[in-house]
Amino acid sequence: MKKSTKYVMGFVTTAALFSAVLAGCGNKSATKTTDATVGNLKVSYTNNAKTVKNGTLNVAMVQDTPFQGIFASELSNDAVDTYLAEPGTAVGGSIFKTNSQFKIVNGGAADLKLDKNSKTATITLHKNLKWSDGKAVTAKDLEFAYELIANSAYGSQRYTDSLANIKGLAEYHSGKAKTISGITYPKGQNGNQIKIQFKKMTPGMWQSGSGYYLESIEPYHYLKDIKPSKLVSSKQVRQQPLSYGPYKVSKVVAGQSVTYVQNPYYYGSKPKLKQITMSVVSTSSIAAALKAKKYDIAYEAPSTAYPSVKALKDYVQTGQKSLTFSYIAFNLGHYDTKKSINVMDRKTPLQNKSLRQAMGYAMNVDAVNKKFNNGLATRANSTIVPVFDKYNDKSVKGYPLNIKKANSLLNKAGFKWDSKHQYRLNTNGKAFKLVYLARSGSANSEAVAQNYIQQWKKIGVHVTLYHDRLTDFNTWGQIMTNGNNQNWDFTGGSWSVSSDPSQMDLYSKGAPYNFGHFTTAKLTKLLNDIDSTKAIDSKVRQQAFYKYQQYMQDQAAVIPTSFSLDWYPVNKRVVGWTNDHASDQTRWANLAVSASSTK
Repeated sequence: MKKSTKYVMGFVTTAALFSAVLAGCGNKSATKTTDATVGNLKVSYTNNAKTVKNGTLNVAMVQDTPFQGIFASELSNDAVDTYLAEPGTAVGGSIFKTNSQFKIVNGGAADLKLDKNSKTATITLHKNLKWSDGKAVTAKDLEFAYELIANSAYGSQRYTDSLANIKGLAEYHSGKAKTISGITYPKGQNGNQIKIQFKKMTPGMWQSGSGYYLESIEPYHYLKDIKPSKLVSSKQVRQQPLSYGPYKVSKVVAGQSVTYVQNPYYYGSKPKLKQITMSVVSTSSIAAALKAKKYDIAYEAPSTAYPSVKALKDYVQTGQKSLTFSYIAFNLGHYDTKKSINVMDRKTPLQNKSLRQAMGYAMNVDAVNKKFNNGLATRANSTIVPVFDKYNDKSVKGYPLNIKKANSLLNKAGFKWDSKHQYRLNTNGKAFKLVYLARSGSANSEAVAQNYIQQWKKIGVHVTLYHDRLTDFNTWGQIMTNGNNQNWDFTGGSWSVSSDPSQMDLYSKGAPYNFGHFTTAKLTKLLNDIDSTKAIDSKVRQQAFYKYQQYMQDQAAVIPTSFSLDWYPVNKRVVGWTNDHASDQTRWANLAVSASSTK
């Protein structure tokens, strides 16, 4: 699914597998599934049975910690918050409709018009677009989203180098200007249109998720009087958010559940369900809960549940190529919050790329995927996911298991063995130990982390867990977004990336999401080349992506570990389910059920 913001932190350690389960008892009308598949998963499920009125869905949000529940995407860094907000917005939270390949087309909550000559974007809201309180969505609501991200008083982590391409946004962000000069209102602030002036045009702008402009809106009239530092914790954002999609929030139990009812002011076709409830369910109990028919949709079910769920006769296994990849990132510096830049200045043996490379070659990722991921994950060769087949450089092989090569790299780099302790010394002849900030998140997280620690021991690298235990996702997220915690050396995570392959907002010098703080002049140039005006030519952009991946491989800036498939088990009573990205704007409005209770 596409993302309205450039990157969102994934949850599951071994593979961020986004799943949805809709359960129920159907009648005997004929049903069928489409032939299109990805792996062993069907892209869509078609149920031709007659739908019931006032149907309800119970959705399981699979995780072992409470959700944050921030219903303002500009202030959230969590994929789960995006999923929770979907019934009130759209899949991915974007205001734009796309085709199946993520190209923006007319017909969504807003339309986009780009002009290469004037270097502008004009965004026009749907004429009937309203908030769930009945107020019209305005041009100011479009602009306000930029204020939330660029005004540091709101505490957003979403300000990026890409957005700084908007004229005047950097000045607003630094406090040198009180308004954003590059955003104007052709029809006034209460009109339905804004115009954005860019410094340059980039090839990804025609795709959803480019990161060079926002795809979200926020109700200015509803939020304007809240003190910026208090907004993220306010009831207007956490408990009583407004929506413009087919459903609106009626109740939030903090960290545990969200209940939606129909939005009477929705601009599209009337939604078909009476109520949707999303609730947290643990990773260890989700398979049993689905078997017991307690839930209708389950997001983020772990791959370990796949064999059990696949065996349930009332479910069809559907899915899509994922925008997710997992990785190992090395802590090489810090994030300078005053200058909004990454600085690669940490004194650590990991500054030596041979050590980083060796750690990658020591990881038995293929064995881990085979044991734990049930065909839903494969070893990654780079950070460019397979959805972007044209841009993924197949000549880049990533880091397949090769203990001999890992040892050779360390020997040549001067990391000598300490025969007494059976670990290596650093290049200065001193013992060293690396702290692994490993996340919890699935029943197998501990086993996977300990497995990798043993793999690194084989090449003489001494690794211990952060505080001698796994770290829960919320704590991990706080450490990462702080950007200045020096008590860890490397971490494992996953990104649910945007539907434009550019990684400017993930690894650029100014990216808050550059958690490892790896930054060089050459990397800056390679990222700029990918997003250059010349790269609007797809062949030029392809070669720029290839050079970028080759450099990242050579530097071991991060170790890409796994790609995954999005897995959606769908109960046979569900009507209207599709994973086609062309339907992201209308998925929730079109969903219905053909029975009033679970099969």
